[in-house]
Amino acid sequence: MSNKQKTTPLMYIVQPEYNDVRAQMQAFVVKKPGKEEKSIQVENKTQVENTVEELSIREAKEAENDLEIAKQNEEPERKIEEKPSRRQRKKRKPLSKMSIAEKVEFFTTMPKNMAKSLCFIKTIEGSYRGVIMAEQNGIVTIRSLNEPKPLNIPLENIKGIDVLGF
Repeated sequence: MSNKQKTTPLMYIVQPEYNDVRAQMQAFVVKKPGKEEKSIQVENKTQVENTVEELSIREAKEAENDLEIAKQNEEPERKIEEKPSRRQRKKRKPLSKMSIAEKVEFFTTMPKNMAKSLCFIKTIEGSYRGVIMAEQNGIVTIRSLNEPKPLNIPLENIKGIDVLGF
């Protein structure tokens, strides 16, 4: 119910007579686009795609013309840089398939704006719950939940790393 609507109580000890309350009704209607509007949108998308293709063809022809002019003039100082079509991203393996060194590198190179992941670290001496902070010269620094000071553990002593949560 709306805040503005007033209704009468549903139960009284003594039932008084009240006039009916007029409820406010919806003043406007929102409609989803129909079939005609969808077909217009599809036509607009195809037109945009066609213009994008034409522009890319023009840019390719201009680049070829620039290369031909550069070859004809044979100016060694003038270089034409070609734009890469798309940046290639390095594919990342899932954590379950990473080695211990790769996991340590992954957790130490995470961006600063991301939360540090809580890990369960199994070592030769025992096991720790904490956050992997850094790795230098084969020594991994861990901020443990149980220890007040950060722990320094050699990378060779770590048997396994499991993620508990992000």
